Amino acid sequence: MVIFANVATLHLILAGTYILITTFVPNRRDMSRVVALLYVMLVTSVAMAQQIDVDNKMREYGLVDIRSLESSILVELKYSTEDNFVGKDMYGELEVAYLEERFARRVVEAQRILKSQYPQYTLLIYDAARPLSVQRQMRRCVEGTELESFVADGTRGGRHNYGVAVDLTIATADGTTLDMGTPFDDLTTASSVKGTPDSSDISTRTMEVYRSYLDSLVTQGLITITAAKNRLLLIEVMHKVGLVPYRREWWHFEEVISMTDTRNKYKLLDF
Repeated sequence: MVIFANVATLHLILAGTYILITTFVPNRRDMSRVVALLYVMLVTSVAMAQQIDVDNKMREYGLVDIRSLESSILVELKYSTEDNFVGKDMYGELEVAYLEERFARRVVEAQRILKSQYPQYTLLIYDAARPLSVQRQMRRCVEGTELESFVADGTRGGRHNYGVAVDLTIATADGTTLDMGTPFDDLTTASSVKGTPDSSDISTRTMEVYRSYLDSLVTQGLITITAAKNRLLLIEVMHKVGLVPYRREWWHFEEVISMTDTRNKYKLLDF
């Protein structure tokens, strides 16, 4: 079977096939059955082609499947579900967390550190590399709203679009997550880990800065002591491998370099 690239092509092929069928299949009942079957087959082919293309593209850009490096890391891509701030499935059938290889190895090292201290715990990844086309869809969903500042501009992309950002949490082996004070993609003050804008200056992104701010969230009654402790553990583990959280999202981790340096150093996932 030929797998077609998009729905527009599908419709053109289907229309041409319909003409052929009406010419050579005189029985209209048989004709309708053939057309219906053909349509289902072609729609399925398009869906398969789109999924295969995403995985192949990720690898073509040099990204790696994080679980191919460390199978104990759990993956639950939130944008392959409706459990995210957009409320839509943005990834379809994509279930693999891809990352730039050097970045991925830092996450693997963080997993090793975590399990050396707490063998019952594991990292659980919510999001990793993201194609620029998906970034643009996300941006359109929030343009003109108060959430717009949370979503990188789809023209040049953000760190996820370079495969060098990871959204994650800590869970038990069965996938039960620790209390972090808010769910993933909760875009409120309670999800913050730092009160001032982020900087590529490491002195502004230290454990002391994060610890002090988490204490203030507890004092304000925005999160519990337990949540602050769990969030601090996640930050500590990631900080040891050179990854720090984005100030407004406890789950998002990145290198301490500017976006300019990120764009110069890594390849944009422009597909």
